[in-house]
Amino acid sequence: MKKWVVLIIVLLIGGGIYAFSGGKEKALTKQDFEIMKVEKGRIVEEVTASGKIQPVNTVSVGTQVSGIVERVLVDYNDEVKEGQLLAELDTAVLTENKNDAKARLDLAYAKKKVADLNFKRYEKLYKDKLIAKASLEEAEVNLAIAEADVLTATADFNKAERNFGYAKITSPVSGTVISKEVEQGQTVAASLQTPTLFTIAEDLSKMQIEASIAEADIGAIQSGMKASFTVDAYPNDAFSGVVKQIRLSPTEESNVVMYTVVIEVDNSSRKLLPGMTAFVQIVIHDKEGVLRIPTAALQYKPNALVRKYVPKVTLDLEANQGVIYQLIDGKVVPLVFTRGIMDASYVEVVDGLKEGDQFITEYIQKGGRK
Repeated sequence: MKKWVVLIIVLLIGGGIYAFSGGKEKALTKQDFEIMKVEKGRIVEEVTASGKIQPVNTVSVGTQVSGIVERVLVDYNDEVKEGQLLAELDTAVLTENKNDAKARLDLAYAKKKVADLNFKRYEKLYKDKLIAKASLEEAEVNLAIAEADVLTATADFNKAERNFGYAKITSPVSGTVISKEVEQGQTVAASLQTPTLFTIAEDLSKMQIEASIAEADIGAIQSGMKASFTVDAYPNDAFSGVVKQIRLSPTEESNVVMYTVVIEVDNSSRKLLPGMTAFVQIVIHDKEGVLRIPTAALQYKPNALVRKYVPKVTLDLEANQGVIYQLIDGKVVPLVFTRGIMDASYVEVVDGLKEGDQFITEYIQKGGRK
């Protein structure tokens, strides 16, 4: 019986307190939220990517003839000039081939001379009606065959002479040797394909980055846009470049279509080396002094405790619109605004808000944040 009396007294006291407070829940205040203001500042919209740093022009130097490498005259990182001798093959076999071709050419000329003399002799005899026309025609055919043999022997000799010249491997451009695939005494075979002996970068003071950009971002990239990048070798240094080319041939990586964007880089300092990985940011838009709000404000959504203070309205947002929440007279009121560019931290306000307007970024529950 005493328990029932105590329970009734507690209920009466609670009811009195509720009646005294007017039966209303406590209104929300600024202390319940983290609130920020619309401000002016800079927004830089960027596309991020990564790619390899490569020389603008790289030439592979090979050999068109087979043989034993007799001399190698350059090494890695050597600066070479156009036409400079890089290596030389043993010319013993090539010399024999050239001499043989020259001998066959001399023989062909000698046979042509004999055929020419015979034709002239037969031509005179035919005019004097001392031989039949068939004999003259036969002499004419022999002369034509001899002339053809001279052309064939000349071509063979020119080929042998050209192959002899190929024994001296020279640089087609001025630049830096970045790869050497041959050593003295090594045998190279050019029967199936031209073997690469050296790789020469034409000018290491000018480099380029071949960055892979997803198809979702490629529409925003244009030639001439500025880019910045870093490399692991110099984590505290910022490098810059300019978009030079957007290659139209796509590739597919993990079901994502990617396009190669070539970024031209000044490497006068020679810090950047071929093959380094560059982490690139391409600037799409760069605006100073625009109205902006943190992107965190767009992520805020009223929870169950706050939702009862939100007026029931239907929000029909367009693609270029966003919604934030403001605290007005104890109510959490949604406000639609037109947004512009955005970066990782801020969103541009085009319309619907003015500088100094306040908005909610987070609800603070007693004892901690929520």
